[in-house]
Amino acid sequence: MDFTFRIYLIFCRILISLTDFINFFRENDVAGIDVNMGCPKEFSVKGGMGSALLTQPEKAKEILRTLVEGVKIPVTCKIRILPDLESTVELCRHLANCGIAAIAVHGRTKDERPRHMNHNDFIRAVAQSVNIPVIAK
Repeated sequence: MDFTFRIYLIFCRILISLTDFINFFRENDVAGIDVNMGCPKEFSVKGGMGSALLTQPEKAKEILRTLVEGVKIPVTCKIRILPDLESTVELCRHLANCGIAAIAVHGRTKDERPRHMNHNDFIRAVAQSVNIPVIAK
């Protein structure tokens, strides 16, 4: 398959093992992998995906480490903020230490929606606490 452009693979649900995925996909087909740990939709959370990973930091770190160690392209992730600033910053530090290239921080908790104010102070604190680019969402 010949691609005239590169895509960014958005990771939402793991249907196969990470090892099988890494062995299956061709790195020259994608420019990077983004793991979405911010989706608050019920089907994602019930399936252990999206924002459910925010309550399972060891699993989230394992996913990111496996990808970072298994591919040569950038791996990033997106999260939603946790209910308190300290926990959010701590989680982002742990995720950044997995070797990811950047982290996107959605400035609302999993229960907040666009009608709620974005918590820019959380995003700012994360940006000041990690040594990778922080993408504000």
